[in-house]
Amino acid sequence: MKTRNAFATLTICVLSALTIPDVVNLHKVEAQPINDCRKLVTGTYLTKLSGAFGSFYGITTYTEDGNFVASASNQSGGPSLQPFGLSQGTWKCTSGKEITATGLAFSYPTAKLPGNFIRSDLRATFDLKAGIVQSTGTFRTFSLKANPLNDYAPVPVTFTLTGQRIKP
Repeated sequence: MKTRNAFATLTICVLSALTIPDVVNLHKVEAQPINDCRKLVTGTYLTKLSGAFGSFYGITTYTEDGNFVASASNQSGGPSLQPFGLSQGTWKCTSGKEITATGLAFSYPTAKLPGNFIRSDLRATFDLKAGIVQSTGTFRTFSLKANPLNDYAPVPVTFTLTGQRIKP
């Protein structure tokens, strides 16, 4: 019976390593907290972003497979803000309650400005009991001729984000 349990445990560990290769290292004992992180993060949050651009609300959904999509209340733009679309990207656990994420969106052309890529990078922590997320991040803008995943751009905007999990 002990051999069967050991084999089952080994099989689960190997399958986890194959399905989450960038997150799980079989030589570290971090697999359980990172798996717990995935369960902790997954869900949809009502968020508030704040920075030099002001404050606005958003809705962000983190999926268990490491993807996310975010919308914002000011996507239609304003006097000093170019209209932009949904942000879509990926996230990964860095500890039992912390993630890093990278997302991409498009800013739409106006009479005065061309369309661009917008890249957001953030580090967030989650509190399961309170259902709260808190993060800091950056926005960078890239020409549509650039590769926002490889090319360099200065960080013109930093932000903080707080959010509450939406419960059914």
